[in-house]
Amino acid sequence: MINRFREQVYQSFEQRGDAGLELIDALTSTPGVESPVELSESPLFRRRFSSIYDVLKWGRLRYDRLRQLLDELQPEDAETIAGYEVYAMDCTDDPAPEAETLEDRSQSKKGKGAPMQVGHRYSWLVRLMNWRTSWRMPQDVERVATSSTDSQVGAQQIESLAKRNQRPKVVVADSGYCNIVFLRAFLVVQSVFALVRMRSNQVLYEEPPERQPHQKGRPAKHGPKFELSAPWREPDRVEESTLLGQKLVLKAWTDLHFIKLPLLMGMVLSVQFLKPDGTPRFKRPLILFWTGPTTIALVDLARMYLWRFAIEHMFRFLKQKMGLTSANSPELDHRQRWVWCCALAYCQLLLMRQEVADKRPPWHPTKGGRDAHPLTPGQVQRQALTFLLGFGTPARPTKPTGKGLGRPFGYAPKPRKRHPVVSKSKKRSKSPGYCWLYFNLSC
Repeated sequence: MINRFREQVYQSFEQRGDAGLELIDALTSTPGVESPVELSESPLFRRRFSSIYDVLKWGRLRYDRLRQLLDELQPEDAETIAGYEVYAMDCTDDPAPEAETLEDRSQSKKGKGAPMQVGHRYSWLVRLMNWRTSWRMPQDVERVATSSTDSQVGAQQIESLAKRNQRPKVVVADSGYCNIVFLRAFLVVQSVFALVRMRSNQVLYEEPPERQPHQKGRPAKHGPKFELSAPWREPDRVEESTLLGQKLVLKAWTDLHFIKLPLLMGMVLSVQFLKPDGTPRFKRPLILFWTGPTTIALVDLARMYLWRFAIEHMFRFLKQKMGLTSANSPELDHRQRWVWCCALAYCQLLLMRQEVADKRPPWHPTKGGRDAHPLTPGQVQRQALTFLLGFGTPARPTKPTGKGLGRPFGYAPKPRKRHPVVSKSKKRSKSPGYCWLYFNLSC
């Protein structure tokens, strides 16, 4: 499988394929990347440091072919829950606060009290591989433009995922995706279901009552209001279970919908963690919205959503060990290619985890071998250099071309254009009526 992956990635480069594959190999085996040019010092990169910039500038990638390849080469030991493949969706920031020549930067904030970030945002769709491990397999990466939102880009990625295969799938996401823009995509797709977190004060609606004979007027779209903070009817299903060593009380209400999306009927699930004495562990329960069949076990839905947090471990590894945010090019295409190279290098680590030698440090847990303690991405990366040097590469060796001509004498490049930071928040305009009233009162 690793051999096919490397060959197909090599073929996906329309230009600079030899240097592009060596860049991915160097990125796979080099921990703690602080700048792309550092990868030219790797034994796997047989070219000069200028080829790094050449790949990012001229290396044309077929992203559609890569998405299909990543979908076909998922490992056989990838776990499912209740027969569903579980995918996670989230966005991560690429900060660039001082890059005035980088266009289409926007402001973003992770939460209340968090500092304001200036830069780009990338929407990631990943397959969750093994329960209680830090392995994930990226499936799609898209930049969120200032003219779009996280939910719009995520909905497009869901529709693209549904076209690649018809296997039953579940996409889990946090409360930022619990909106009409994102959930509307699940009215179109057939093999993908959504499991998103909801705010505890959200309001949904029951099914409308049956229309009576000879009743006049337009048929009702909504039934009684259903408030999550104070549900007025008993749950349709109640289960008690144990997950990760903690007791759970699961309550479900079926046949509910949002006011602006009456055609998408779903189930609301309340997950309450309990202490050993039976009292609630947290002030508010975890509230989820499920668009799939209501016959699924409630504890399986809870496992799916708790598994979602694993994508944060992948983001941390990509940023700390693979330099996901280390590219400082002012060109949008260059940064997009770098992000995809990081994603492909991570996938290569995943596919070679069963092939590399198990040489862990003495202070790492080794009892039981790989069955009890699978290798982590960091442990595989430590052995990736030795493995790739002996594995071989389809990339052709470099050919000497002599000394470059360089810039012509007297050439003076024009300064790059400065781009302002785009703010997505809409400022409320002052009404002229209030100005007229204030003027008359002051007089």
